[in-house]
Order: sequence, then structure tokens, then C-alpha cells
Amino acid sequence: MPYGSLPPTGSCCSRSSGKGESDVHVALLCPYSLDVPGGVGTHVLGLATWLAARGDQVTVIAPGTRRVSVSDGVSVRLMGRSVNLPFNGSVAQLAVLPRQCRAALRAIDDADVVHVHEPLTPGIAFAAARGAENLVVTHHASFTPSRILTTVLRRRAAALPPRVAVAVSVAAQQSATVTTGSIPQIIGNGVLLPDPPPECHGWRGGDRPRIAFLGRLDEARKGFPIFRAVAERAREAGMDADFVALGPGRAAPGPVRLWGVVDDDMLTRTLQQVDVLLAPNLFGESFGLILVEALAAGCSVVASDLPGFVDVLATSRTGRTFPRGDVDAALAAIQSVVQIPEDPVLLHKSARPWSWDVLGPLVREQYSSAVRKR
Repeated sequence: MPYGSLPPTGSCCSRSSGKGESDVHVALLCPYSLDVPGGVGTHVLGLATWLAARGDQVTVIAPGTRRVSVSDGVSVRLMGRSVNLPFNGSVAQLAVLPRQCRAALRAIDDADVVHVHEPLTPGIAFAAARGAENLVVTHHASFTPSRILTTVLRRRAAALPPRVAVAVSVAAQQSATVTTGSIPQIIGNGVLLPDPPPECHGWRGGDRPRIAFLGRLDEARKGFPIFRAVAERAREAGMDADFVALGPGRAAPGPVRLWGVVDDDMLTRTLQQVDVLLAPNLFGESFGLILVEALAAGCSVVASDLPGFVDVLATSRTGRTFPRGDVDAALAAIQSVVQIPEDPVLLHKSARPWSWDVLGPLVREQYSSAVRKR
């Protein structure tokens, strides 16, 4: 297609199948393995689904070996096995082999726009960003780099071609500014907003309230030990409630029932059986995607006072926060929500600012800006 600008969302030409399609090919690169549930992968696949539904040809490129369920119009190019690299209190599963980097470059070769998430990460993300034309990048992470790491990342950023930069939150923007020298535009994490939940005049999970944790059980920053301590304190206080945990990893359950990993297709339906999401995360979260997912399912939210979480709840005008690590304050917040349950339908509406129907057009505007930079 000619450079200058992309066709507007919804413009299309006819295909022999009878479906509409614009002549825009968008390559979305996720640096983290799709074999493991994660916020960046969820973000990328949700955006891909939204773009494809509006007629764009979309290719998702990511590490992974397992088949990924995607909508019509989205193709997934898996780069194979990843390696584990500790970073920011987590473990990043990255594809770093030279052959994987070459495969990623081949996969973006005919794309009109290349959208790389976390472009400074080692492996396929940095390789694709360096080799891309019409480049858009999104920064997700919130961290405080050392002086040495800042120098390294500044050099990597300087090696990238002209690009349009986005960050998912104020915290991510601040980290990106330190490590790249530029100030990205903020466009939050998106969700595919489900249908409104049914009205509920009792507890959604049964005959007593159900409190849930969502995240990796054995990752320190997610705070599962805090969640378990809250469940133990609730039992000691005589609170009649179920505490359940959703997510991968191993941990001693205590009074918590471990529900294991739930895929994206089942997540909303599972959260619709939960009354309160407790997010006890301790650090390293630039945005509150799990909070948005809970609200979209009609679930009340109690969260630690991380800036990214506070921002989400301020925008949604709902939820309660507590000082991170404070078990007694977390339990008190849960008890206040349980005493006066919130309307699931109104909670669902509060998630609309992060619907891809709202954020998708903003992202696509960045694609047009990237094309005009050439």
C-alpha cells in the first residue's frame, strides 16, 4: 500500500470469501512466551482480535510451542521454546536464539506496520524493532533501573529506527522516559469487553462470598502469601467466605483452594463466579489489567495501593485499596465490600474505558502516525 496514512477503521475492500478486509497488514510482536499466561500476551491477542474484526490482516509473533486459539483474520507465528530470564521480580520467557531473531524478521517482512511490545527486551523484540519500517512500540514495564542498566537501555533505544512510542500507564511512561529519553503517549491496556453479567441478588459463587486471587502463585511480586494470610485471618475472625486462587505456580494453599490455570476463554466465566478480587501485589505492576478483567466480569475489587492500581480504580470510580502488605487492612476492605455488595452490571460498565472499542482506535491512530514518519 502507498505510504502516507492508513485507511480509516472499517474501510475495506471485497475478498472472494465475501468478507471485508482493508489492505493493511499489522505485525504484532509479543516478546514473552504465549505458553505462559501473562498481561502483555493478553493485551497483544486482544488487540489482534479487535484489529482483525475491523478488517486488518494481523500476524502475531511470539515465543511459544503450544497452539494458540485466535479469531478469524489473525495468524500466529510461534518462534519456539523460550529461555527464562529473571527481571523486575518476575521471570521473562524470551526467544533469544539467532535463528529465532531471523525468523521474527522474516515474519515482519511484508507488514505495513510493525508494533513491537517491550522493544528493548533481548531477543526477537529488539531484533524486530531494529529491522522494522513503520514502527510502533509499546512500553509495559514499571521499574527503576540502575545507572548501568539505564546506560545500556539508552544505547539500545538509540539503535532503533524512528518510531511512535506508547506506554500503558503513567508508571510505564516514567520508566520508558528514563530508559529511552523520549516521552511516550499513554494508551492503557485493553480488554475485549464481554457481555454484561447477569443481575445477581445473592453471592455469585454459592451460599457465601467468594474471594479470588489472580496471578502466579510463586512470583513474589504478585503477593500470594499476603492473600493466604488474609484467608487465614478471615478464618480466625469467623468470616464465612471461600478463598480461591487462579494462576500457575506452586504454593502451600493453607485455607485457599487452588483452581489452577484458567485460559482466556474461561477467565471471564470463572470471574463471574467470584464476588471480590483481592489483588495484594507488592511491586513491579505498571497497570492493573487484572483489576480491569475483574471489573469487566462484574467482580468487586480490593487492591494494594500500587500507583497503577490506584489509577485504574480512580478512573473506574469503584474499588478499595489498602497499604501493600497490610493483611488486617486488606481483610477490613474485603469485609466492607461484602457487607454492602456492589451491582455486577455497574461494575461491568466501569471497565468500559479499557475496552478495545475505546482504545483500539487510539492505537490505530499511532499506526497512521508511524506511516507518516517515513
